[in-house]
Amino acid sequence: MILITGGRYQGKLDYARSRFGLTDADIQVCGEDTSAVDLSRRCIARLDLYALNRVRAGAEPAEELLADIDRLRDKVLITTDISCGVVPIDATLRAWREACGRMNNALAARADEVWRLFCGLPQQLK
Repeated sequence: MILITGGRYQGKLDYARSRFGLTDADIQVCGEDTSAVDLSRRCIARLDLYALNRVRAGAEPAEELLADIDRLRDKVLITTDISCGVVPIDATLRAWREACGRMNNALAARADEVWRLFCGLPQQLK
């Protein structure tokens, strides 16, 4: 599993497309309405929005993803780092921020490679 993280608009998906030869058909781009990842895709992008959906449903996104960890082994996972900046006043958004941190930590611990993108520049963390 390869985890790619970084802030918004830092080039994470473009980097993954280029490095792994991904096409649109290979990528699931999650939205706030995404309640499950499509494990038939090679790449799952915007895991942070998947996490928001799960938090709103009262679920723990890290636990749900780890339940399918063996099926994630050959995937490229892309998540936006939402841990920096102002702590949200809204309780749900605070819970989302914390759940994303737990999810990213759990995925990074199990990933073969972890990359951070900043200003379009990749930095290998693991």
